Amino acid sequence: MKLIWIGIALLIGALVPAQAAMNAKMRVFVINPLYSALINFCVGAAALLFMLSIAIWRNYPGDLRAAGQAPLWAWLGGLVGSSLVISGVIMVPRTGAASFSASIITGQLIGALILDHYGLLGLSQRLMTPSRVAGLIFMLAGLWLVQRR
Repeated sequence: MKLIWIGIALLIGALVPAQAAMNAKMRVFVINPLYSALINFCVGAAALLFMLSIAIWRNYPGDLRAAGQAPLWAWLGGLVGSSLVISGVIMVPRTGAASFSASIITGQLIGALILDHYGLLGLSQRLMTPSRVAGLIFMLAGLWLVQRR
């Protein structure tokens, strides 16, 4: 079952550079990167509302009112997501999709290793191991290779 989830994550990950390219193309038409990001989030919100309507119709449980009890840092995910979209709109035309994606993915791994090692943001602690450090070194090497011309 874990391999299925990893496969789904790989597929979605493969779509991230396409999303950045789509948003960058939208910027060509709307000029302002913030407008491009706004369109991205409006389309995403419409898709979420459609999926939510199906979930409600199928009696899938949830309590939106409970969000008010969440810690402040839990609300900042949207800020991170919008920063990712806006940075893609601005950087992909300048760096290319591969360099942008390699940078984002390597940065994600660095952040994830720190979160895991210290058990931050409510995650279970998973200590830094030599194999995890080796994985990071390979990612940094991959980032360097992708950046080269």
